[in-house]
Amino acid sequence: MKKIAVLTTALLSFCLATSVYAAENYSVKPLVKGLKKSPERVLLVGNSFMYYNCGVTNYISGLAKDKNKKLTLTMATIGGAGLDWHDVKSYLRPNGLRSYSTTDDGSNKLIFHKYPGGKVFEAVILQDNSQGPVHPELKKFFEKYGAIHSKDIRATGAEPIFLMTWAYADKPEMTKQLADATIRVANENKALVIPVGLAFAQALKERPELKLTIEDNRHPTAAGSYLEGAVIFAALTHASPEGAPYLGGCEKPLAKQDAQFLQTIAWKTVKEFYEWE
Repeated sequence: MKKIAVLTTALLSFCLATSVYAAENYSVKPLVKGLKKSPERVLLVGNSFMYYNCGVTNYISGLAKDKNKKLTLTMATIGGAGLDWHDVKSYLRPNGLRSYSTTDDGSNKLIFHKYPGGKVFEAVILQDNSQGPVHPELKKFFEKYGAIHSKDIRATGAEPIFLMTWAYADKPEMTKQLADATIRVANENKALVIPVGLAFAQALKERPELKLTIEDNRHPTAAGSYLEGAVIFAALTHASPEGAPYLGGCEKPLAKQDAQFLQTIAWKTVKEFYEWE
């Protein structure tokens, strides 16, 4: 009995430590704890934090394929962009993005898509400039266009989602700053937040030797893009990426143990942030 009590106490201490650690990285609680329905057609709007390493969509798709989840992903990215650089309303018109595609059977045949009611996307993920939500001169644009885009997205029947980015490697204090700013604006727009920044912080806490950003301390390595994709996958599908054999692409596959570690961090972060069972 004494041994069981000791083990129980140790487990409780570990869980509390993990919870306290996460709480240290954000103080604004998210109001939206998940999507009512997992979307199948998703648009990602952002900048180089999304398109590095051949695009985070490749990582999300790789995990989705392994986990038998249907996801059709589209990116609209501009280097260095804040939300004010994007005309999201124009991206959502039925004759715009994803209005056609080519077959992958070598025939180069065009397929023109028709969407009932003109609803091309079911969800749109919004990612601001890497310091936009907290920059003294830029945060007003994040707040303003976060609201404008959310309204335009909902007008098409889709759900707006905000992506919480990560701290620069040499400025770890940005984690909490970005988290609180992003959650606050998402709450104002009754939108979901995807906690990528929290996952980066947790991964670096547990394995500081694993590089998630390149030499500029900002942009993601292949491991960083993998973690970003795993968190997005988990948030969109309400499913764990754990166990997926996918190691990444773009000629930058990860070591199996690193991919497994990042899958676990992604699921752990998402479950705790949304308070899922």
